[in-house]
Amino acid sequence: MNNKYSDVTILCRVVDNYGDIGFVYRLARSLSALAPELKLRLVVSNLESFASMAPGLDPSKAVQEYRSWTVLDWNADDACHIEYSKNPPTLILECFQCSRPQWLDDILFEPGRTEEVQIINIEYLTAESWADDFHLLKSGTRSALVKKVNFMPGFTEKTGGLVIDNEFASSLKSRDDALCRLKNYPEYNEIQQAICSDDVFCVSLFTYKRDLSPIVRALKKSGLELCVFVAPGLSRDVCLDEWKREGEPFKLILLPYMAQESWDALLTLMDLNIIRGEDSFARACLCGKPFLWNAYVQDEELQLVKAGALLDRMESHFASDESLFQNYRTLMLEFNKTQDVQPEKIEESMLQFLGMYKSASECFAEWGKTLLSYGNLTEKLLDFIRTR
Repeated sequence: MNNKYSDVTILCRVVDNYGDIGFVYRLARSLSALAPELKLRLVVSNLESFASMAPGLDPSKAVQEYRSWTVLDWNADDACHIEYSKNPPTLILECFQCSRPQWLDDILFEPGRTEEVQIINIEYLTAESWADDFHLLKSGTRSALVKKVNFMPGFTEKTGGLVIDNEFASSLKSRDDALCRLKNYPEYNEIQQAICSDDVFCVSLFTYKRDLSPIVRALKKSGLELCVFVAPGLSRDVCLDEWKREGEPFKLILLPYMAQESWDALLTLMDLNIIRGEDSFARACLCGKPFLWNAYVQDEELQLVKAGALLDRMESHFASDESLFQNYRTLMLEFNKTQDVQPEKIEESMLQFLGMYKSASECFAEWGKTLLSYGNLTEKLLDFIRTR
């Protein structure tokens, strides 16, 4: 690695409780694995969310060493200013247009500063076509010494692709490896029993807070022997209430907060992932298993544009069964509506999708293989940094 950029700062202002920091944590682990000589400093606005997936991290500390990194509380202005005044940044990964804390801007744009700084804005994941053109596009700042470029995760060869970290790749290749990552949890025996049974259909559920009654009813009516794994979060109580209202019609396991590597492993073992956000959604895509995505809700229902763009990217993988794809499109778009929601339509589409599961699983497997073939975002990012 060019010594000029051997010190890397990663900025994360947490908006989605788990998606933003989930991506940043995965990226940091992947960067350290591929380039252990890098010194990483992670500046995070919500250390509670970080600690929920990173065992051993202390959310009460303004500055701490974690793994081989320095982790700083974005909101601890004085401590951060002291750290970065002593060791000014040379390369900043600014994740998801998070902007920068004022204490950092004071250092970057201090009058008389002579050193160059490279900022790489790592954008939100999108399947929209503009991502291809936006990737590696330069952007301006108020100083010629502070250079900025945009780096796009995505679903095409023209973007940066998705992060494929070593632990996730190992779990993806080996069921035994994935199960080993779950052994330390009290629920392990139940998890193993369900996953290792050929008769049990395993479903993960991790969504934003929303009406889950049509999903629960469809699962109930599916005729499948089900085991549903419900993650902590906004959807947990909603799902539990609906499950009880329907007479507890299938086995349901309430999961604890898990280390990121363990959560990833669980996703690879599922038959169906009902997933939210960005980071877990990206894992679901790479798993090559059927999934239903709950996109982050935006003003004017713009999440439907995101979901529609994803469906457009996926459509070619369903070429052998147009009726399957049209049903999946209906399910995905109806599931992501916040206005004029039709629960009966969601339930009907979900039931049809489960009835076509065998064909669907083949299509999703091809989708996953295609994404893996585009390579690892972290490797592409490192290649780009090395050319600076």
